[in-house]
Amino acid sequence: MTAGAGLTQRTPLRDNTVQKAVLVGDRAFIEQYVAGLRESLAIDLVALAHVEDDIDAALGERTPATERITPLSLRLRSAVAQLVDAAMQVTDNQPKGDVAAAILRACRALAEWLPAEDEEGLGHLRRVALAAQDILDQDVIDEGVLDRAANLARGSQ
Repeated sequence: MTAGAGLTQRTPLRDNTVQKAVLVGDRAFIEQYVAGLRESLAIDLVALAHVEDDIDAALGERTPATERITPLSLRLRSAVAQLVDAAMQVTDNQPKGDVAAAILRACRALAEWLPAEDEEGLGHLRRVALAAQDILDQDVIDEGVLDRAANLARGSQ
């Protein structure tokens, strides 16, 4: 057996092993990616399912406790992003009038950095909550969307 023949005989085995290793690596990546998507979807469903309660908590008579401001802001930001997306879909990406103004205000609120300080954090929370309420007030989002999100969020927990 020549060295060249021996090398060609071993190559398929080596290539097969490398290919399996690549597939295993891809599978791990895909599984990790899918798990991340599931977690993201669960977070988004919870955010959308609780949007009305979170608006009430942010804008109600009682100021939220300091430790609740950041989690409420993050959850409302997720809900607002979904509401903007839903409103854009309903209007075929061409919102007009009050709907366009509400979407623009929501996008401006989402463009803000999440402040670290308590007073600034509360102001940001309230702006995001007002943006969410503003979109909901436009009646472009079907109430069934929020109901389905609540049902799915309950099922994913």
